[in-house]
Amino acid sequence: MAGKLSGLYDRSLWMRVAETLAIGVAGGSLLELAGMPAGWLCGSMIAVIAAVFAGRPLKIPDRLRSAAFILLGASMGAGLSPEMLGKLEKWPVSIILLALSVIATMVVGTQYLARRHRWDSASARLSSVPGALSAVLAIASDSRGDLMRITVSQTLRQIVLVSLVPVLLLVSPALPEKAHAVLAGPADIFLMLAAAGAGGLACARLRIPGGLLLGALLGSGILHATGAVSGVLPGAVLISAYVIVGSAIGARLRGTDPAAIIAVLRPAMGSIAAAIVIAAIFAALASFLTGLPFNEVWLAFAPGGVEAMTVLAFALNLDPGFVSGHHLIRLVGLMLLSPLWTAGLRRGD
Repeated sequence: MAGKLSGLYDRSLWMRVAETLAIGVAGGSLLELAGMPAGWLCGSMIAVIAAVFAGRPLKIPDRLRSAAFILLGASMGAGLSPEMLGKLEKWPVSIILLALSVIATMVVGTQYLARRHRWDSASARLSSVPGALSAVLAIASDSRGDLMRITVSQTLRQIVLVSLVPVLLLVSPALPEKAHAVLAGPADIFLMLAAAGAGGLACARLRIPGGLLLGALLGSGILHATGAVSGVLPGAVLISAYVIVGSAIGARLRGTDPAAIIAVLRPAMGSIAAAIVIAAIFAALASFLTGLPFNEVWLAFAPGGVEAMTVLAFALNLDPGFVSGHHLIRLVGLMLLSPLWTAGLRRGD
């Protein structure tokens, strides 16, 4: 009897997954046909969010999302080259400006939420931390802040960025043209996936933020940089990965009370708008000082999560190594300095 119930549960789960992906494919294809940058990623996310709010019990299992990150990391590794490594000498300038951008974002966001909308100090401060969703929610669960406000604010930040950044980049200086990459052969595809899987799982086990994606990128990138393999994964594989990741982001809002989101929407959107403007200002300065493309620097400074922003960089034909490197440095810095910016926020303090 238990086995039958387990099988029924599994069928029910995978029917929900199939529905989620079908909705994601429909939304992604619409935006892709409309010519929207990163259409598969953004369209799937928006369509799934709409379906979730309509009451559909949508879900993407963690293992499926992890597999998508490994596929994307394997593809991103093809971009590692001596030309990309030449940018490293410009990183110190951009990293310093990134740090200043993070400080400005947290100060402005906290003051805006606390003074304009009367949020308590803990909720305002934790809601204003850019691009550290998992870590912030872990801290928030043991803080004096309003967990619902913090969760909705941080989730909305990622959704808004994934949706809005391609539009903003569309009207900013032109995106680079997509290169016509050569399709990898069967043997190279096998080696790429094996190295990406090993690298992703190793980094995830070490608890590196965004480890699955970054480890997969590194594993595949080493093979490409050394000439052991060449070419990219088939386009259908990448589209599938984009749809899975976009659908997973959208499904994160499942079970959230729409009324709670509406109540937090105005304060959160004001804070997010300020964060985007601050990132753009510092990115423009970094681009001017380093000569790096503004679009690339802006995405590296954008207050989103390392995985989502790295995937977005790849979808927009920007350098995912530069973008992920800066987001990872920001996240590590925030974690190392967390005793300072969380001082007095925990229960009992």
